[in-house]
Amino acid sequence: MLKHRHFLALALLPVVLTLAGCGKKPPELTEVEGIVYLNDQPLPFAQVEFMPELSNFGAEYNSMAITDAKGVFKLQCNIGQPGAAIATHRVVVIEGPPPDELRGMDGASQTKLAQYMNSLTNRPIPEIYANYSQTPLRVEVKREQKTYQIRMSR
Repeated sequence: MLKHRHFLALALLPVVLTLAGCGKKPPELTEVEGIVYLNDQPLPFAQVEFMPELSNFGAEYNSMAITDAKGVFKLQCNIGQPGAAIATHRVVVIEGPPPDELRGMDGASQTKLAQYMNSLTNRPIPEIYANYSQTPLRVEVKREQKTYQIRMSR
């Protein structure tokens, strides 16, 4: 019985070693910040998402941020770390989420939400930038570069 176990362990050893060496090495991350512009004006309170074009990884390496009042963003990767993968990214820009206090279903909340949406400057964001397959925006995130400008037009 003991010989049989040793034989089985030796027979499985190459398989285990092969599988251990086949793990995907995750892409390296680097800090990424910048400004989003629409028609050469900063785009406030928009959601910007960088989606790396990596063949072996999925949405876990997408990075996202909400621009501030001056269109400035700082990306956070979906794996919980700051920055973005060093890779070529498709960039999608959509409306940012409204403040929590405007998300109610009652009439007063809906009125305030409409007022908030109408107060946003430099709108509307063209639909082409909201679609992964159609966005013309591409950014090459590099280890030595930390600041990027995202330029869109109507």
